[in-house]
Amino acid sequence: MNSIFGRINTNRSPVNESLFNKSIDELCVFSHVKKNLIIKNHWGFGQVIFAPFKNNVDKNSDINSKFTIVSDSTIYNKTEILEELEISDISINDDIIILKAFEKWGKDCLKHLLGDFSFAIWDAKKEELFCARDHFGVKPFNYYFDDESFVFSSDIPGILAQNDLSFSVDEQYIADSISIVKSEKFRTTYNEIRKLPPAHYLFLKKGKLEIHKYWELKSQKTISNRNNVEIIEEFKSLLIESVKCMTTGQNSVGAELSGGLDSSTVTAITSQFTQLKTFSHVLPDHLLGKIHPFKDEREFINLLADDCKIQEKYFITSENKTLVETVNQNILDFKSLTQQGFGVFSDHLYQTAMQENVSVLLSGFGGDEVVTSKSLGYITELVANKQWKELSDDLKNQSRSKFQYLKTITKYKLKSRLPFVAKAVILIKNRTPWWFGKFENLAINRNFSERLHIKKRYFSNYEKAENLSLQEKNIERITHPHVSQRLEYCSLIARKYGIEYRYPLLDVRLIEYYLAIPARLKARNGIGRYAIRRAIEGLVPEKIQWRNDKSGATIPTVFMRTINDQDRILEIINHAKSNETIKRYIDLDKYEQWFHKLCKRSEETQKYINPGAFYNYLKLILFIEKNPKLFK
Repeated sequence: MNSIFGRINTNRSPVNESLFNKSIDELCVFSHVKKNLIIKNHWGFGQVIFAPFKNNVDKNSDINSKFTIVSDSTIYNKTEILEELEISDISINDDIIILKAFEKWGKDCLKHLLGDFSFAIWDAKKEELFCARDHFGVKPFNYYFDDESFVFSSDIPGILAQNDLSFSVDEQYIADSISIVKSEKFRTTYNEIRKLPPAHYLFLKKGKLEIHKYWELKSQKTISNRNNVEIIEEFKSLLIESVKCMTTGQNSVGAELSGGLDSSTVTAITSQFTQLKTFSHVLPDHLLGKIHPFKDEREFINLLADDCKIQEKYFITSENKTLVETVNQNILDFKSLTQQGFGVFSDHLYQTAMQENVSVLLSGFGGDEVVTSKSLGYITELVANKQWKELSDDLKNQSRSKFQYLKTITKYKLKSRLPFVAKAVILIKNRTPWWFGKFENLAINRNFSERLHIKKRYFSNYEKAENLSLQEKNIERITHPHVSQRLEYCSLIARKYGIEYRYPLLDVRLIEYYLAIPARLKARNGIGRYAIRRAIEGLVPEKIQWRNDKSGATIPTVFMRTINDQDRILEIINHAKSNETIKRYIDLDKYEQWFHKLCKRSEETQKYINPGAFYNYLKLILFIEKNPKLFK
């Protein structure tokens, strides 16, 4: 696990070594690191290597001097690539594998790499730079480019430390942040800093920048030459292989365990290959039943841990953590605005994992988007494909009465034959979509909203294409900016604790295979997530395998932190009312009313409360107060 940085002055002026080292120092966010850097006249590259240092070598000592590589990469199909490259040394560093692959295949090396990676390769003779980022964006890559220089870093603070450059705030990014729209994958808090999107590569040559997509997740041809049992077995094999390749050779493995299907699957399979420790967010005992979400998942966490004979499990209650303290730290670490809270409120979990010497943390994130998606739209797909017998069998197996069965089958046949009538009925029933209420609850300054056309952008974000197949829905979800955002945020926050995230359910091979599985195996007889439930039979307790009642929240202690910090938050809001810059973006009176509603949050009143958006507003207030010069 590394953080990377580089600067090329395309005007050929010498790299300022003092400034260069300042950026490298910004990347040293963990106590145990090594630095590798090289500066030659108008270009320089460096990386900060986080402990443990296994498989890390001096990148400039034993590779072809024609190239310099800096990389934050973990390759999972190492064995296959070594065979293709005809390399027998299996201990070879992952970065050298990337370099050798680039030497052999050029940009097509990306067709051979499977893993989480972000790297830059510099050809000093040709003065050409090649950079790339992994398929879903687990590893971050940010860059700055103008007529005189190209600067890149895994961490935005590394670029901001180059204080000979100028930066300004991207107001569209701010608008998105306070209207709960996830910005485009290239956009950051700063106009001048961009992200390289996932599954893209970048060429810099002769002062010109080219960016291209190297991979796109597409609909797969449905598997038709194997029976259901064979399909599930192949799916299960890929699932196990995905976990295995991400844990092989690792001695300090941890897993986030929430008690749900995704994290339980990853944890159960991992426990077969290695000793691991589990980390779970739960409410403190004295708050159970007293504070939203009122309950947690410890029943299922304990059940899974006992079944897998996991000896070391840790419950994270975050009792001494406050909201403002956590958000302030996030702003200081990122020196920018984050549009999600994932990772931000896992600080206590990471701290505990670090204390237990965990260096690799497995997560079930990404499963809901594809591999473990509910796929309840499978009925619509059966109707669209006129698979009436399959539909009839499915409805009969849902324990419906004869009247309910006839009513449902008639409805779908009418919908198929008279689509325009069906659409009109839906419009009449849903005159006001649910997202209207959420938007009305936001506290955006009216002038700012009108100037940036926020309402129009917000609504277009929620208006989905009609008649998407199950595969198309999965692809839309997994490629949504929300996914790559969460991955990069968690990557950057966790590395502060010397921890690298890995996501077995985001294995490209596994995802493409799942897409090809017939619809009737993705959901059946009203049961969603059917394929994964069948695949993990015998791996997890039956009570977890077939559960359909995920309770609580992913991090149930966030609301507790808010309640603990009520007075401080009100103080911040009232103080902000005297700041004209903050008032330019936020209707603070409405925001204060929102906060009072939030503090009374319950199962019944939470529909339009939108706490995630509320925290984004708080981040913006604190960010403006810390960076007033950016908003002049």
